[in-house]
Amino acid sequence: MRIERAVVTMTKIPVRRAHRMAIGTTLAQENIILRLYTDDGLEGLGEAPHMVGVSLKGESPGTVMLMLRDRLLPAVRGMNPFEIERIQQVMERAVPWNYRAKSAVNLALYDLVGKALGTPAHTLLGGRVRDTVPLSWSIPITDGDAGAREAAEKIAQGWGILKLKLGRPDPTEDVEMVRAIREAAGPQVRIRVDANQAYDVKTAIRVAQRIEKYDVEFFEQPVAWWDLDGLAEVSRATVLPIMADESATTLFGAVEVARRRAAQIFSIYVSSSGGLLNAKKMSDLGAIHGIAGYVGGALEGPIGVAAGLHFAGSTPSVTYGCELYGQFLLEEDVAAEPLHFRDGGLVVPTGPGLGVALDEDKLRHHTLETFEVR
Repeated sequence: MRIERAVVTMTKIPVRRAHRMAIGTTLAQENIILRLYTDDGLEGLGEAPHMVGVSLKGESPGTVMLMLRDRLLPAVRGMNPFEIERIQQVMERAVPWNYRAKSAVNLALYDLVGKALGTPAHTLLGGRVRDTVPLSWSIPITDGDAGAREAAEKIAQGWGILKLKLGRPDPTEDVEMVRAIREAAGPQVRIRVDANQAYDVKTAIRVAQRIEKYDVEFFEQPVAWWDLDGLAEVSRATVLPIMADESATTLFGAVEVARRRAAQIFSIYVSSSGGLLNAKKMSDLGAIHGIAGYVGGALEGPIGVAAGLHFAGSTPSVTYGCELYGQFLLEEDVAAEPLHFRDGGLVVPTGPGLGVALDEDKLRHHTLETFEVR
């Protein structure tokens, strides 16, 4: 079995409501979908998502398409998709960084191999340790009434975890939002917060100490991604667990966070890390250092969400409810069948590979550009 050709598609799907964060606002989601074909006719699906149009490391839908077309797909053509580690090495030599583009290839490989063997991707990652992955719903930066209404709506639909986006110009308004949502949600709903790097160290410590009384599960990325000493200082100053997100998007970043004891949780993105292979390595690194795991979300479509479910479902250290809610915020789900929501979580797919098929009509409706690489 050899990789023979690929089809790359850029899609754009509006969101149901503006998703405002400290780093920008998403009004529509642009994702790159990769179809990887073998010489015996198998198809593997991969995806690279982009919230607010660009990643922290500068990748955009356009750069992903360019790197796939000119560097990565030519480099892996003719290779055996079962040799996932070797292909990862080949991609690393073909171009530095560009992990979202590489993740699309890596996901397609796991999909191909699972289909070839007739087994779900999670068996290739060690097998399931959980059947359902609890989901977290993100409430954007908005006013208190709108936030409370959205919280009540999601709780009524069966969601048990809410994440509040912080980073307003006046931090006291962030604290007030946490109080309001805790009162609206009651004591049974888990609440976590995410500042997306909005604060300096002193402000982050002040906010953390003021929201401790509202039973906050964790405080995600309170300071700039590069300020690991500052992240560690915040961590020492509060009883809230600190999550490293933008500081630990790659295995290299995770190593530095662990070395400095700057956080107690890793937010692991399958896309930002370079795919399922690197995501598992990050989770293993965290487990060695006593750092728990969580799967971050970038409004992935069904391919990316399914990959996140296989990763979370097969990884013991992923102990926090994850942020894989793209199908609920995007105006249209391009999957042939939606992923199954049950008891506040998504069921880990059990079909071969990633266990996802696309609705071709919906996909065409949202396609901006497509090309083939032979």
